[in-house]
This record gives sequence, structure tokens and C-alpha cells, in this order.
Amino acid sequence: MLHRLTYGLLVAVAIVSGCSGNEKEHQAITQLIETRSKALNSRNTTLYLSTVSPGYIDKDKGYSQLKESIINNFKTFESLSYQSEEHAISVAGNLAEASGTYRMRVIIRGRELLLDGMEHLKLAKGPEGWKIIGGL
Repeated sequence: MLHRLTYGLLVAVAIVSGCSGNEKEHQAITQLIETRSKALNSRNTTLYLSTVSPGYIDKDKGYSQLKESIINNFKTFESLSYQSEEHAISVAGNLAEASGTYRMRVIIRGRELLLDGMEHLKLAKGPEGWKIIGGL
């Protein structure tokens, strides 16, 4: 009887530990997405690029093309307001995906442009934590 109780407790601890580890990864990814939002709203290129992996590639666009695009857009936009809705996050080992909606309002040459859309970010966990590897 004691053996079964001990086994049951060990299984419960293992389940809770597994859940908390996955929850920890979800929180880290959520923080990364919030950092990216903050970078967009402040048009902070350095902060934005800190959320992206140097190995980023998506639709034949690598990190250097993304960096150039971000720098040019931040210079061109007179104002930028970005709101991200809660993302659905799925984690599989050191890879993850985050999907959600956003609303972006930019002002370019005095004209306002409102963009509502969906985003599907691909992420990888490396030595520096979670980084975006695709989907921008």
C-alpha cells in the first residue's frame, strides 16, 4: 500500500513538473512577443532584432534582409502603433509556433494606414533563449 502511494506521488510530481516546464516555455515565448511589440511601438531596431535569430529565414528573406527592411521601415514611419492579441503557442522541444492576430497603425507621409492581420511566428530555443526563426 505504501509503495503504491509513493509511486502515485512520484507520478503526480512528474506530471506537475512537466506541466510547469511547458508553462515556463510558454511564458518565455509570451515575453519575447511582448518585447517585439515594445520594440515596434518604440521603433527600436536593436530591441526588435534581439527577438530574431541570426539564422532567421522566411520566403527567401534572411536575417540581413529583415534587418534592412526593419531599419528602413522604422525610418519611414512617422508613427507606429502595434497591438498584438494573445497568441496560441505550441512547443515541441526546442521548436515552437505562435499564432495570433494584430492591429498595426502607421503614419507615412501624413497618411494613416491601418493593418489588421494574422501572424504565425516560428521560434527556436538556443543558448540565448527563444528567438524568432521565421514568419515575419
